[in-house]
Amino acid sequence: MFGYVKPVKAEMLVREYEFYRATYCGICRAMKHHTGFFSNATLTYDSVFLAAVRMLYLDDCAFRAKLRRCVAHPMKKKPMLEENEALVYVAEAFAILGYHKMKDDLHDERGMKRLAVSLAKPVLSHASKKADHPELSALVAEKLAEISGLEDAACQSIDKPAAIFGELLGEIFAHGLPEGDRLVPYRVGYHLGKFIYCADAAEDYEKDRASGSYNPYVLTYGGESLTADNRANIKCALLLECKNLEGAVNLLPFGNRTTLREIINNVIFLGLPERIKFLDGEPIANKKKEKDLASEI
Repeated sequence: MFGYVKPVKAEMLVREYEFYRATYCGICRAMKHHTGFFSNATLTYDSVFLAAVRMLYLDDCAFRAKLRRCVAHPMKKKPMLEENEALVYVAEAFAILGYHKMKDDLHDERGMKRLAVSLAKPVLSHASKKADHPELSALVAEKLAEISGLEDAACQSIDKPAAIFGELLGEIFAHGLPEGDRLVPYRVGYHLGKFIYCADAAEDYEKDRASGSYNPYVLTYGGESLTADNRANIKCALLLECKNLEGAVNLLPFGNRTTLREIINNVIFLGLPERIKFLDGEPIANKKKEKDLASEI
């Protein structure tokens, strides 16, 4: 859904990459079982990061993978993490996110894009209902409505909508955990949400400037092309949010779960900074990398 929360594959050990792939496939399988066969259309690699954080709060840290076939790879069995509470929760949370994102897109899109979104509505609505987290669904709807209100009011400050999106992701990371365990995953989700919102606005700057779509950076910089100083200022703010996120991640209860720790640290310390190199004028390479990874999973 976001496309920002991925590791740098070249820096992963083989066991870490295999576990990452098995977790992704395990979430996909959980979605088919718990939110409907086609609900995995909402699945992205960002889901693995959420699953990794949530698995730190499971009592059993011995996660097993089993070779299975799937529709995407019928000729060869793939390792899939056996279902656990974290995978089921992530499957349901992404179904809810996908449904409300679809409703938001119906409000914003026009023409063929609106038609394409409309065709997905029955599947995503069904998936969200099967997820059966009414409180979480209501909160996601509320936060997205608040962001839409700021967009309709042409809010120039990026901090306000970014903070609301941070609150949304914070609750997704912490929802359902015991009260004593909520604070750290909430802070991880909060700072990650702020980073994603700001990075997405920066990436869409030229597209939104040309189309007239809402973008707080466009309002801040008067609709002019970004200068090198503008890009440097945006990147500095994003890296500061990464530092806040790192502080929260360092408080997670890793214990002896080395593989989970290395995957999470790879995403935070390497993946996120890599993803915003477009602010240095470099091409957005992660989209190709995501396709390459998809061919292997």
